[in-house]
Amino acid sequence: MLVIGLWTGLSLGGMVIFHRIVPVHIREKDVDTIGFNYSMVAVIYAVLIAFIVVNVFEAASHGDEVATVEANELSSLLHDSAGLPVPVADAIRADLDKYIDLVVKTEWPSQQAGKLGDEVFEPGWTVIAHLSTRIASFEPATAGQNVNKGAMLHAVDALIKARRNRIEAAGDHLPDVVWQILLLSGAITIVFTYLFGANSFKIHLAVVALSAATIALVFVLIIALDYPFRGEVSVGDDAFVSVRATASGPSVAEPAKVQPGR
Repeated sequence: MLVIGLWTGLSLGGMVIFHRIVPVHIREKDVDTIGFNYSMVAVIYAVLIAFIVVNVFEAASHGDEVATVEANELSSLLHDSAGLPVPVADAIRADLDKYIDLVVKTEWPSQQAGKLGDEVFEPGWTVIAHLSTRIASFEPATAGQNVNKGAMLHAVDALIKARRNRIEAAGDHLPDVVWQILLLSGAITIVFTYLFGANSFKIHLAVVALSAATIALVFVLIIALDYPFRGEVSVGDDAFVSVRATASGPSVAEPAKVQPGR
């Protein structure tokens, strides 16, 4: 509402000032020429906005994808630990549970608040380093355990890569120069609506207000999607919550016992 109100209010204020400086009878003489040029400007601006909206939407989709990949690697580690001895599997599950808690309870709220400093992500890196060391130092006693160890080391490497991608995606946004061009071209488009010589000034104000509100709505959409992990309209932590629910269930190394009669 702030963006729409501010942009529309400034546009209407500019229209009132312009109307006093350039009388309507002067603008009426060049309506055809103004209309032709305005259509060109509107098309160019529409293409520019469409390109930017597609760009930020793809960035938001990429953020959701990298978060899902990271959660999937955690799930793989959780299930692969079933082939390891119980003490080792439980220790790995404890590390995974701690990591997911850090992501869900600390990193995600910080990302949504726009806090992306190293201090936010350092504890998570520490847990991953501890997990990687634990798996690498494990000495397999069977061929099956050896295969599990290799798969888990590969999953840890993929987890590290996915985590880096998520952190980079959390800080991804439109460059300042793009916003400057977007705002300047939007202002030019609104000023073009001033040049028309409408018979009713109230109708002219309504046209300017509707045009400005439409452009402002697109601004709101771009702002909402600009930072994929920031704000209410952002990538959620559902995938990590799902993995944590799995990790909180019965031990994968010790299947739950089925009671007689069930």
